[in-house]
Amino acid sequence: MTDTNPVLAAIARTRRGTAEARAAAAAHRIAQPPQATRLRAVAEELAKGRSLADVFAEIAERAGATVHRAASPEAAAETLRAIWRDKALSGPIVRADDPLCAACDDLAEAHTGAARGDEPVGISRAAAGIAETGSLVLVAAAETPTTANFLPETHVVVLAEADVVAAFEDFWPTLRARNVLPRTVNLITGPSRTGDIELTLQIGVHGPRSLHIVVYGDGR
Repeated sequence: MTDTNPVLAAIARTRRGTAEARAAAAAHRIAQPPQATRLRAVAEELAKGRSLADVFAEIAERAGATVHRAASPEAAAETLRAIWRDKALSGPIVRADDPLCAACDDLAEAHTGAARGDEPVGISRAAAGIAETGSLVLVAAAETPTTANFLPETHVVVLAEADVVAAFEDFWPTLRARNVLPRTVNLITGPSRTGDIELTLQIGVHGPRSLHIVVYGDGR
């Protein structure tokens, strides 16, 4: 029987051939993806001697985030405590199940796992930072639940300088190489905001009102 629906017919045409041929075509597309147009801004900044982390920090702050730099993982922990003190934050805390995110555990009630909704502060570990847009990449996992990224009023994110890449396209091969794809990949740029309500900018409508990013080096 011939399907007269043009949409289904178009789908059927794309699936012609053997399963092996389709698998080979998919593998070829992954190995040689289309090349995206890159912004020149990042390359120009790198040519001036700046690092990807420097570019990321500048653009993230333009988007409304506050970026804190730390020279080592140990310094990152002290920076987390300084943010807590300087911003007069209070618990409870929901945090990623990561040693670097545990620096404030002695300052308030803290727990890992999914957010309950009553935690004013969430502390997350970013999988990557995108220099081109100042965006954070956060992936869903048992250790890094997505709810911790969006329910607390204050979101603090720990990011390694080594995990900052130039553009979105540079992150996907790294993620694919893990061989375990997350159920969710969130791209976060600055605090939550919207201008949909009478064209007036509102902060914190569907997520945190403030975003602090701690970018740390390896101490060398």
